[in-house]
Amino acid sequence: MELPHSWDGLQVVISEPEKTLPFFPYFENLHGDTVRFKVPRFIFDFGYEFKLAIGFMRNGAVYTFTGEKGVLTVTFEMHGNRLKVTASWAGFGELFMGRPLETFARGIAEAMKEFCSSMTCPVVKFNGNEGEVEHVTPETAPALIKRIAVELGKDFILEGWAEDGTYLAATVRDGNLKELKVRYGIKESLIDADIPVIELGSEPFEGLPLDKRFKIKARKL
Repeated sequence: MELPHSWDGLQVVISEPEKTLPFFPYFENLHGDTVRFKVPRFIFDFGYEFKLAIGFMRNGAVYTFTGEKGVLTVTFEMHGNRLKVTASWAGFGELFMGRPLETFARGIAEAMKEFCSSMTCPVVKFNGNEGEVEHVTPETAPALIKRIAVELGKDFILEGWAEDGTYLAATVRDGNLKELKVRYGIKESLIDADIPVIELGSEPFEGLPLDKRFKIKARKL
């Protein structure tokens, strides 16, 4: 997977698994260093808990998930500006894990690419849950929402107010963009959606009054 950043940028993302793991394939929940994955419609129940350990090496990192029935290892390697993600399973049901592991590794690589891209979002400043953005476009709006997802997780609302009274709001639930709201004066538009944040493109934002300076607030739902 080609990335828009070097290893230094990716290392920042990898070092905070509590922010990125919820967007991995098969993720169910995370409590401290204990993570639970669940593969639906599989030949056996893969829904059990792991302890997570993280190790770093030169231009790479390893997530090691240790559970009662085996060890799941995810390796990240950067070669220039290309990321290689490898997932391996040692334990119960090894012969049946090929397809889920391929889906897992590919999904992780996609998530890492999107979160690295979100670092280029047009944030002037963002501290805690408040900040400012300017000159947002349909192309950079998805990066802004992904940036907030990294900070707040899979359930949040992002609101913005411009000096001319324009109000925008994006609601994300369970990692999916569910609603866009636009209000200017007495006019209000509501756009329903159901798009995974990591797959978010420019289409939902086409035609919206974005090219302004917005004061923004974001909060968890």
